[in-house]
Amino acid sequence: MLDARHDDGSPMTDSHIRDELRTLLIAGHETTAITLAWALYDVHRHPEVRERLLAELDGLGRDAEPEAIAKLPYLSAVIDETLRLHPVVEVVFRVLRKPWTFAGYPLPAGITVSPAVNLVHQRPDIYPEPRRFKPERFLDAKPKPHEYLPFGGGYRRCIGAAFSHFESRIAIGTLLREFEFELLEPGEPAVERRSVTLGPKGGVRMRMLRRRT
Repeated sequence: MLDARHDDGSPMTDSHIRDELRTLLIAGHETTAITLAWALYDVHRHPEVRERLLAELDGLGRDAEPEAIAKLPYLSAVIDETLRLHPVVEVVFRVLRKPWTFAGYPLPAGITVSPAVNLVHQRPDIYPEPRRFKPERFLDAKPKPHEYLPFGGGYRRCIGAAFSHFESRIAIGTLLREFEFELLEPGEPAVERRSVTLGPKGGVRMRMLRRRT
């Protein structure tokens, strides 16, 4: 960020850098933890996904570096699909700097607008069988920026998006390579709001069975 430059060559201000670092520090913990909980839940609710993911992970061998785990395409697709079905932040606010007409509705400058992230992620014309956990949809095609919004979008897209996705892949990949788990509750957890985030109420309860050989 200290080396970053705007289009006119000017650097980020100290207050801007401070705010971005604050975002990484405060918003980068619970959000990723919620993603990990949902990912473990979905993987263990779908045996075919778990087996395919384990086969990909085991293909790396025992001494794989973390960067190799993070590059696995199906593992990445599992995280993408988790965030599609369970966006941690469902509202991304923007203030219009100038008047804008959307879908025939004139909106004045200064008004706050937000995409309905859950509704976008559930559109069957973009995501066939939208309620199905289907990671391979992210292998077949990449959604456009306005079709996939777990980290917001535009110039103010979450600064921690790449880091969050990277650490989620490393954490899930390492857990599944090293241990076997089972879900302790059969149904899908209820969703509850935690300030600006959405997460599984009471968490996702699991039992660690054994270390994988």
